[in-house]
Amino acid sequence: MRKTKMTALQVLIAVSVFASSPLLGQVAQRPSFFDVVKYGAVGDGKTLCTTAIQKAVDTCAAAGGGTVHFPAGRYVSGAIFLKSNVTLHIGEGATLLASTNFDDFPPFKPGWQILSDDTKRSSLITGLDLENIAITGRGTLNGQGKPWWQALRKDKKSKKGQKKILTYGRPRVINLYRCRNVLIRGVTIIDSPSWTVHPVGCEDLVVEGISIINPEDSPNTDGINPESCRNVRISNCFIDTGDDCITLKSGRDQEGRLKARPTENVTITNCVMYKGHGAIVIGSEMSGGVRNVTASNIVCVGTDRAVRIKSTRGRGGVVENIRFSNFVVENVREPIYITTFYTKTAPEPVSQRTPVFRDIAISLFTIKNSPCTAKILGLPEMPIQGLRITDLVASTEAGFLCDSVVGLELQNVQVNAEKGPAFDLRNCKNVELHRIKTTAPRADDPVVRMENVEDAFIQGCRALPGTGTFLELRGEATKGIILAANGLSAARNPFVLKEGARKGAVVEK
Repeated sequence: MRKTKMTALQVLIAVSVFASSPLLGQVAQRPSFFDVVKYGAVGDGKTLCTTAIQKAVDTCAAAGGGTVHFPAGRYVSGAIFLKSNVTLHIGEGATLLASTNFDDFPPFKPGWQILSDDTKRSSLITGLDLENIAITGRGTLNGQGKPWWQALRKDKKSKKGQKKILTYGRPRVINLYRCRNVLIRGVTIIDSPSWTVHPVGCEDLVVEGISIINPEDSPNTDGINPESCRNVRISNCFIDTGDDCITLKSGRDQEGRLKARPTENVTITNCVMYKGHGAIVIGSEMSGGVRNVTASNIVCVGTDRAVRIKSTRGRGGVVENIRFSNFVVENVREPIYITTFYTKTAPEPVSQRTPVFRDIAISLFTIKNSPCTAKILGLPEMPIQGLRITDLVASTEAGFLCDSVVGLELQNVQVNAEKGPAFDLRNCKNVELHRIKTTAPRADDPVVRMENVEDAFIQGCRALPGTGTFLELRGEATKGIILAANGLSAARNPFVLKEGARKGAVVEK
């Protein structure tokens, strides 16, 4: 076999190709996998591993990034400070336990003062001004919140002037400030000392497939609270907690208005909510605004509320372009609750302190076994503007209450209320009711009651046999009520005028 000699050019090409090959690249790379055990962490559930875990994180970051891995075991830790380009992976069978020593969570100043944030402590996992970070795995983050809850209750009972236990508040399980490209996936989080996952001023945030379980009586243990965040995707989560499940916030009162950093461009989908004050909540700290939000495919069982948008005078801020669709709601106290009367405040002139709710759409809701269908309460000086509810079926004790809304549309809405009017509208303007109905004939109470309602168009509705009154009108301000193409002959009274309602308020076509 004849041997051939390679020219200098051929040698140079061969070396260049080998040097750029994936195999050589893998060999030359620094390690991208950092096992916390190799840095001194002990998974016995007793040994404090904060220093070892932080060393693994710092080494990973110094190497250009990678994955810090927790193998099966129980690792006790104080505050861990995450770094850019680092993934914390909590493996199957692994639990990261928050230390019960309060000193292991030292004071922390993120440089983002928000009045709605009740903690000045570092959290179990803390991040500040980072990018490309992740917390993943099939393991568990255990906040061991019981001693923190007990301390809070003692502080609330303490006498004036008595030193507080929680001088710096309570930590979160995950608290991230001004971070970009964030992923939280797969982990189970239990017993948080306070809010569980709290991203503040973050962008491009994905929360996927996590479970949050906190006791029903645990104080302020909200599930996921994005605050002043942009481009947020939350999906496939299970939340069962002692406060709101998912809450969108943007700062409180004047400091929130001055920052003017809204939470915006948010999608929430395919989630199951059990206990909690609200399943999908906006506010009440939303002074920087909340906009462009969709929530879909949500199951709520036993939460206090399914949809809750809350604010009050003095807060300011605009909530707009909100869409809720495809909810199944069962055993929920107030399925739909939208209010700008969250706290009792005296009336004041309209200003930047006045909250604004507008362009809200709710569709495809099934509601069962609840005390009421909906409560919607706007301010007299600033009514809710543009509320559309379509394709809703509710079987509840009381019906639908709506006060101070301009631009209310109810279409294909069925409310089977056991008592009172199925639809109770007060102080509303520019109302459209299309194909609204109830399967429970109203012998004593009207199907629809309107008080001081202006310019309403009612079309395509039918009264069941046995109905006493379909439409009852009250108040001197009631006018411009048009009935068109309805089937109301089965009702004893298609409409009646009561308590100040004037003749000529209704026109039948």
